[in-house]
Order: sequence, then structure tokens, then C-alpha cells
Amino acid sequence: MTVKRQRLLVVAVAYGKIASVFLIGGALKDWHCSRAASLSPTKGRSFMRLSAARFEPDLVVTEDPYGPTRKAGRSKSVLYALAQELVDSATPHLLIQRDQGFANKYVEAQALAKRFPTIAPWLPKTPKIWDSEPVNTIYFEALSMAVKVLDE
Repeated sequence: MTVKRQRLLVVAVAYGKIASVFLIGGALKDWHCSRAASLSPTKGRSFMRLSAARFEPDLVVTEDPYGPTRKAGRSKSVLYALAQELVDSATPHLLIQRDQGFANKYVEAQALAKRFPTIAPWLPKTPKIWDSEPVNTIYFEALSMAVKVLDE
């Protein structure tokens, strides 16, 4: 049985950043990124709590820290804290495994920007090999999890 969720909040964590995207009826309505919230599990929980209070979602989605994941270190500890916050607050949630269905995250971001044109101005450019990853990639990581939930 498939349940159609109208208000969806997706939170993604990466090294040095955490982001949320909010969708209503499959349409992207808001997105937010924080570097400070990624610094500790306590700050990550606070980010999740504030985002859930602000948007009042029907379902919150984040990556499953208990399953196979490429996250490590602080990012993984923040993911554990997010999952625990969802359980403690009795928020309807779904922990999913993030799949890599594209050659790289920049190709995936281009495909997602076509599906959600409102976020196209934040499309990250592929960095030179010696440059660090653009901050905006985290939005597209969250969107990819949203698409996985919406398309199921």
C-alpha cells in the first residue's frame, strides 16, 4: 500500500554541512543549509527539531545511519543524532539508504535541477580536482532522497 505524503522534509548530512529541503505535493518549496549544525550531534538535533517545528511535515526523511553508508566520523554521529531525535520526538519518519544512480553527484544534480527548476541557480559546478566540494551539493543530496521517496 502506498501512502501519498503531502508535506515532506528531507535532511541530508555531509562533511561540514547539513541541509533540509521541504516539498509540498512533490513541489520544492524551501531549502536551507547550515554549517554550524554539522559541528556536533547536539547542534544537528537542534537543526532537525527547528526544521520540523517550522515546516510541520507529514514525513521526515534522512539517511539511515544503521545501514550501509559512505558517511564517517562527525557526519555519521550527526546522522545517529538525527535518527534519535526523530524517535524521541515521535515524528513520522523514514530512514533510507542513499543510492548512487548516476556517474557522479554533479550529473545527478543536473538531472535534479531539471526536475526542480526553482533550485537550478544553486546547481554546483564540477570543481577542479584540487578544489573542495561546493556547499550547494548538499541540497541535491537531500533532493535525491526526496525523489526516491516520491517515486516509490
